[in-house]
Amino acid sequence: MSSVVVFLKEAWEILFKDLRLELRRRYEIYAIVIFALLSNLSFGFALGPLNPNVLEFVPAVLWISILFIGMLSFTTVFVREMDKGYIDGLRLAPISPQAIFMGKACYTFILMCVGTVFLIPSSMVLLNYSFHSDYSLVVLVFVLGILNIAVVGSMISALAMYVESRALIIPALSLPLIPGTLVPSILATGKLTAKAQIEAIIPELQLNLAFLLLMVAVLWITFEYVLYD
Repeated sequence: MSSVVVFLKEAWEILFKDLRLELRRRYEIYAIVIFALLSNLSFGFALGPLNPNVLEFVPAVLWISILFIGMLSFTTVFVREMDKGYIDGLRLAPISPQAIFMGKACYTFILMCVGTVFLIPSSMVLLNYSFHSDYSLVVLVFVLGILNIAVVGSMISALAMYVESRALIIPALSLPLIPGTLVPSILATGKLTAKAQIEAIIPELQLNLAFLLLMVAVLWITFEYVLYD
């Protein structure tokens, strides 16, 4: 069996374990969905559906909400393993650290996508707007941005599991890293609400893709030391 197949199989085992546990309890899923709806209600009443300038606020509103959905997800990635005493089992398992990280990042990505699925349609109703560009481009921008946040957030969660002040360390570590993907995502989303085509958002897509590749490369090298040290 090739090393790539083994790696994917190990990552799938980590992802499947976390998803199975989450589907049994569903605490985080409920919290994420409730937050998405409350966020939209708050912004909906603040901005109003008849606001002529609502499209100027929509990109920031969406991505700020997605970021906070991510914050809720980060606390369940590695911190739960430490609190439940399962982290030693992960360390001793015959699974590569990179596969463990990949499985955890995919789990975070799925949780954030669940929240986004509720967030975007409800915001379109409450704020009375729509994307006038190709919806495949909308999906591409959101998937790439969420994947970036999930990768960075999973690493932050791995670092935060060793400290007591997790409520402080997660946003503190997010501050210098998350804007690298948040700003291009907001700019691209703003263009998509204004009937932009793919040519207009290529710079933002390139920035997000470069950020993703950089983060994956760095974490691929360093995550082993984070997990075991």
